[in-house]
Amino acid sequence: MTDTKPKTRRQIVEDARKAALDGDWAGAIQLNQDLLERFPRDAEAYNRLGRSLLEQHKLAASYDAYSAALKIDPANMIARRNLQRLEQLRHTHAADESGGAHNDPTPVIPRTNVFIEEVGKTWVDELVNPATLVNLAEISAGEHLQLNLEAGRIVISRDNGELLGEIESKTAERLIELINGGNRYEVYALGLTSNSIRVIIREVFKDPKLANRVSFPRQISYTRAYLRDRDQLRMRDEADFLFSDEDDEDIDEEEAGTISPDDDHRGDSDSDTFEEDPVTVEEEDSQI
Repeated sequence: MTDTKPKTRRQIVEDARKAALDGDWAGAIQLNQDLLERFPRDAEAYNRLGRSLLEQHKLAASYDAYSAALKIDPANMIARRNLQRLEQLRHTHAADESGGAHNDPTPVIPRTNVFIEEVGKTWVDELVNPATLVNLAEISAGEHLQLNLEAGRIVISRDNGELLGEIESKTAERLIELINGGNRYEVYALGLTSNSIRVIIREVFKDPKLANRVSFPRQISYTRAYLRDRDQLRMRDEADFLFSDEDDEDIDEEEAGTISPDDDHRGDSDSDTFEEDPVTVEEEDSQI
């Protein structure tokens, strides 16, 4: 008789994320449900469960999962954004939760590199003159969008031609010049906002003639400002950042897998980190 050691919380989280990245939404649902049986106050597991259910068009169940995440963590913006999106979807779709009869479109499998920001080569912004929130709510995070030049503007649409909005004029003016010079760019959806949608624009080809031209110099200036702030923090007394004895004990317990379901209420999300190149852009409306 062999004694099989149960998987740790970290291992289950990684399995759930991998299932989502592979488009195995049924497997992701089961893994997150298993995790919630052990850690019922894990808001991030509820977020991942909500995302997986949403991909299978189980809108009511997805709404319940995101609501549970928000109840545990009222400041959780991922849950809040997705509940807003689901409210819009509920007005336009009749979900058949019992029979499951639904003409499912091809599921959108998130591409992890979409959310990686490269200094000077990517730009995150909110579309101006957007379509209605009802239409924007249909967009999945990571969905590839179309970029078109129209009369001095850059218009963003879905692959089916549905118009979503425009890039703001200052960024558009520079991009039009670079596109006409030979550069190529791609656009991906990031997440719904209160009245629009955030997108990430990525430089995918730089024409040799433009080798010395940076696509997004404003991002570099923002990065430098961030680095200055970070350096100032490093100059502060280390005592300002030391963990208390109680915090150390909590970390040791989590790594050892000894935190009980009732004690665990902090979720499994890692702290925000900054890397000069690349930088991870937080996905606002999904949890993988």
